[in-house]
Amino acid sequence: MHRQRSLIDLAIEGVWLIAVALVPLAFNGRDVVVLFLQPKDFILHAAALSILALWGFDWALGGYQSQLDPGSWTSIRRWLDRSPRNWALTASAGFGVAVVFSTILSPLPAVSLWGRDFSQLGYELYSVLSFLVIFFAIALRVHSAQQVRRIFWAIAGAGVLTGVYGISQHFGWDPIGYGAGQARVISSFANPIYFGSYLLMSVAITLGLALDGARRNDKWLVILFAALIGIQLAALWFTGSRGPWIGTFIALVTFFVLGVLALDRSQLMRGGTALVTGLLIAAVLVNLPADTGRADSSGLESIVSGLTRSAAGLSGRTDIWQASAHLLDSWETQVSETAVSSALRPIFGLGPEMYYYSYPLVANAQKGISVPANAHNSPLQIVLELGAVGLIAFAALAISVFAAGVAYIRNRSRNGTGPDTWLTVVMVTVIAALLGRAAEQMVGLARVGDLVPFWALLAVVLAVYGIGHSGRSVDRDRVRPRPGRSPYLPIGAAVIVTALALALFVSRDLQMLRSGLTAADALEKAVAGDTATAINLLNRASDRSPDIQQYHVWAGELLIKEAQGTADAGVAVSLLRDARETIAEYESRDALSFLIQIRLGLAELELVNRGDISIQNDLIGRSVNTADAMPAYPDIQAAAAERVLVAGQLELGLQLAERAIAMESDTSPQTLAWFMRGKALGDLGDVQGA
Repeated sequence: MHRQRSLIDLAIEGVWLIAVALVPLAFNGRDVVVLFLQPKDFILHAAALSILALWGFDWALGGYQSQLDPGSWTSIRRWLDRSPRNWALTASAGFGVAVVFSTILSPLPAVSLWGRDFSQLGYELYSVLSFLVIFFAIALRVHSAQQVRRIFWAIAGAGVLTGVYGISQHFGWDPIGYGAGQARVISSFANPIYFGSYLLMSVAITLGLALDGARRNDKWLVILFAALIGIQLAALWFTGSRGPWIGTFIALVTFFVLGVLALDRSQLMRGGTALVTGLLIAAVLVNLPADTGRADSSGLESIVSGLTRSAAGLSGRTDIWQASAHLLDSWETQVSETAVSSALRPIFGLGPEMYYYSYPLVANAQKGISVPANAHNSPLQIVLELGAVGLIAFAALAISVFAAGVAYIRNRSRNGTGPDTWLTVVMVTVIAALLGRAAEQMVGLARVGDLVPFWALLAVVLAVYGIGHSGRSVDRDRVRPRPGRSPYLPIGAAVIVTALALALFVSRDLQMLRSGLTAADALEKAVAGDTATAINLLNRASDRSPDIQQYHVWAGELLIKEAQGTADAGVAVSLLRDARETIAEYESRDALSFLIQIRLGLAELELVNRGDISIQNDLIGRSVNTADAMPAYPDIQAAAAERVLVAGQLELGLQLAERAIAMESDTSPQTLAWFMRGKALGDLGDVQGA
């Protein structure tokens, strides 16, 4: 039954389509904002807040009334028993609650709420709630096949555009970004794995569009869709990402297996023709000569290089998984906790974004100083950061979505496909894409660019299930306001929600965009040699967005560099004190930040070297704390040894140097640690040992 849609309803759909289409496409470009993925975060949050505000007014003006009586357990049980769709909606709400409680119990609640590293968000509370808003909007407000078709086109269109961009990067042409000349293409995603994760889904969605019954009689469209699929498959190959390759293979196999059960032979032939032709087009693109100076720029070399990277990458992931397994047993954190907090860790996890800080405490000896922010396995990541409650809620959501999809497909296969099989094609396509995505996430990681379409596709399954069982949304009816109820109360509530959403957007996202523009100008000035102006601009950026640690660090590093380059001792000390103060401003938000502590230690080391003995104890304490926070990193131990030796603590410096040397056989030669050990021994009077 066709129902007339309000302007607000149309606006909400427009907003989610903008988010689904533009989040994958958006990135910083050259000299726009500093952080590559910041435009994605801006669009995601703007879309979610807009949907909340519009939905509030739709509820207030339209008089929505739930069929569920919250005070009646019988009503709740009856509602849940209706369909797996309702179980999925309940589980998704439970997942959101789990993230909220995990954030409250986090060692750093502000970091878990807003994010740790603003160059790669997606797991902090703000973004998770934004995903859920888009998820619920699609799941509850999609009522027609045409709405689903528009979501498919948004995902496939973004896949094609990012695919073309990725291919151009492979062939050495990138006029708007930084991808030219890299061994693995990044397109608009900053990372080839994120890009491959998105293409995994968009390839399947494009294949589903090729089976759209509304256009099945146009044979030329098969060639068009084959070309679109070929572009994306070629770009997927150029990412060199093994997880997305495997996930795409699983998605395509699942598509045709489910298609045999639910689709007719002509549809399968059409899909097979589009896929095979697309594979041939991709093969041609992959084997075109590319003058990029890379050894892995074409066919056979790509295979060999890809297999080599796969072996190395799997070894690194195994190391991360071993540390994650230790965390599941110990639940260690960088801060001392009460017995109650420790007992709650297995239930609610370490907290969003907190895996990064716990990993170094349980890791094997590590090369370099890079700390993984993700467990490279979705279930592990969820259980470690959100605990058993988060994992159970997400598992219940995934199982319910899969059950809804299978139930819909089985019902269609039993009852015949009917005159309009588009929604059956949709369900087959989305389930295949989600299964491929699930396989890929066993070894992968996700960010905002591919998480938005993921949550949108979860919601599409529930929406299609609802359409198939009732022809409209099954949990709400539009009714007239109850007699005697004041119309001003719901309108007032909607106004408050809108005001809060606007205040949040202006104070957070808009300010961060402005600070990003300012920081980009600062880096231009720094490159041009105008360090003073660059520092002032970075300070202005950090004033607008004090939560972004990069601005504090960059300004401090420029000041340290200026101090190291001046011959005037007084000026150098003044600059170093400014650097220390600038970097330390971020400590009040995140005192655990490894980057901040390392850079503060560098500023204090330079000051002590220039005779400022008043901060010797600060340097010693900071160096030891950093070394204890990262015990698996010999480079950090060696640097700490150098700093405490400069501050006059010979025995302590010797201990730290020997810590680093003890890990040498598992990492790499520790030249600095050996030098510091010799210096400590010499100063202690052991000349022969030195």
